[in-house]
Amino acid sequence: MSKILEMLRPDFVLHHALYGSVVTGLVVPLVGVYFLLRRLVFWGVALPQVSAAGIAFAFMLQGFGFTLLAGGESQERHLAILGSLLFTGLAILVLAWLERRGRGISEGRIGALYALASAASILFVAWNAAGETELLGLLKGEIVAISERDFHTMLDAFALIAGTMFLFQREFVLVSYDRDMAVTLGRRVLGWDILLYAIVGLTISLGVMTVGPLVIFGFLVIPPMAALPWSRGIMSFSLLASFFGGAGAAIGFYLSYVQDLPLGPVIVCVTCGLWTLSALLRQIRRWIGG
Repeated sequence: MSKILEMLRPDFVLHHALYGSVVTGLVVPLVGVYFLLRRLVFWGVALPQVSAAGIAFAFMLQGFGFTLLAGGESQERHLAILGSLLFTGLAILVLAWLERRGRGISEGRIGALYALASAASILFVAWNAAGETELLGLLKGEIVAISERDFHTMLDAFALIAGTMFLFQREFVLVSYDRDMAVTLGRRVLGWDILLYAIVGLTISLGVMTVGPLVIFGFLVIPPMAALPWSRGIMSFSLLASFFGGAGAAIGFYLSYVQDLPLGPVIVCVTCGLWTLSALLRQIRRWIGG
């Protein structure tokens, strides 16, 4: 209990990492719900790695002397977000265009994209003359040193994302689950697709900067999977997925802090544990019910 009280104190030295992880765990699964609805789970594997490659590329350019936003740690973080957004946005556009054309094997090209992004990330880090220690910290999602202004800007962005997901939930579900019905009802399917993909890109880019690509992939897939058996509609699905993500982040941070373990892997393992618990409780309920 004393550790929990210590973590909740306003002057807790790791409060940025704590609150950033929890907020990310609450918001990212809201996007992951649509990955399941659209059967795009493999996108959740590739896109966080693409985002990490964008971060590494931006810092590589800075190391070569292209100091577009150089001058301080805050500017470096802005540069990393810009690179992440650019790479993630381009990848989403290409994947969405190929999906609409319906050519080739979807899983194959996503696997190739993941392999390319992973290899590129390693090469960009190796070619970075500015020092790879700080860059590796960003790729792992270490936000302890983020400024108060940037931290609150990040929280505002996540709040805007969550509000948009709930405000336009009906339209997003309609174009994701029954596109023909959406067209019949006069919905502008392409416009809603673009908005949803823009939210996906922004969420993944900010999330990778906050907790790293591994945790973002976990948040995109595992909480929605844990919530699915208990859902009775899209609203309950979204809320439960958000709950599992936030709980996994909070419990994971506590265990990481107490046991002095790496934060990202602990959060993923805890979230998987919650998924397993959800599946077991669902099975027990079936046995009891008949």
